[in-house]
Amino acid sequence: MDSFILREEDYAIRIIVFLATVGRQVKTDEICKSLYLSRPIVVKIINKLKSGGFIVTKTGKDGGLTISESTPEASMFDILSCMGFTGKVNACTSDHAACQLLPICKINRLFGDIQREIEERLKRAKIKEFLFNGNELFTKSNSMQEV
Repeated sequence: MDSFILREEDYAIRIIVFLATVGRQVKTDEICKSLYLSRPIVVKIINKLKSGGFIVTKTGKDGGLTISESTPEASMFDILSCMGFTGKVNACTSDHAACQLLPICKINRLFGDIQREIEERLKRAKIKEFLFNGNELFTKSNSMQEV
């Protein structure tokens, strides 16, 4: 495992935060351009987020994407879970039957405490707390395109 939070999970959070920041309907291409992501990965993530109820899509010429009304109150954990996040620190924190030393294992307790702390922090972290500064986001996006 290269990272605790997978690339697609990270991108999903960034897409949600971007949509919450702009506060209007946007096209997939605008997300790709603004967040420097490829269209195939964005479409894949959008489908999962739509299934989870975090994104509303409208098809057709005037179509696009917006976040659902409740999404700003969603937690990072909610978004990550929608994407399939498991985030297990260690196998023994999720499968106690796999650990034969469980009754006496202090290491398991440490990993379990870390696991609980991570999950609690992710559950407390609401999307609305991570909005981009809109002016900086669009200035950076435009300056990168001019280079």
